[in-house]
Amino acid sequence: LSSRLMRLPSLLVAAMLAVAACEPAPPPPDDPPAFGEAFQDLPLPANGQVVSRSGSQDALQIVIDVPASQEAVAEMYRQSLARAPWRLVSDSRDSAGTLLLYAEGKRPLWVRIAENPGGATRVELNGAAPGRDQDYMRRREAAADTTNTMRPRSLGAPK
Repeated sequence: LSSRLMRLPSLLVAAMLAVAACEPAPPPPDDPPAFGEAFQDLPLPANGQVVSRSGSQDALQIVIDVPASQEAVAEMYRQSLARAPWRLVSDSRDSAGTLLLYAEGKRPLWVRIAENPGGATRVELNGAAPGRDQDYMRRREAAADTTNTMRPRSLGAPK
């Protein structure tokens, strides 16, 4: 009886280690792309102050307060995004008066320009670094692969 009791703690420890080994590994930490990776060839407004920076593996968002009018900041971005390597695709305003720009270049870019109550203009830059998240790219390519799909076959003329 005493030898069984002596083995019980070691068996419990071994069982706990086995269960711990079965736990899934934690996901890799989200490491947003660097500024230049998400916003290649993009100028920033003069005297802008970064308010926040966030993102995921393949996207980055930067929020900047700029001591200039909304129209001055908008014009700076319109001119910048009209030159290579950019192409301004969309230039619109929402119901609150926020200017929304979408441009394509080496990377897609979304820009929101809003008046701030404090007199500054808030600029939100959203850039992507496609292909950086390799798991996503593999899933996307697998979803697009049609080599293993059923295809209708021709029944031909009845005999």
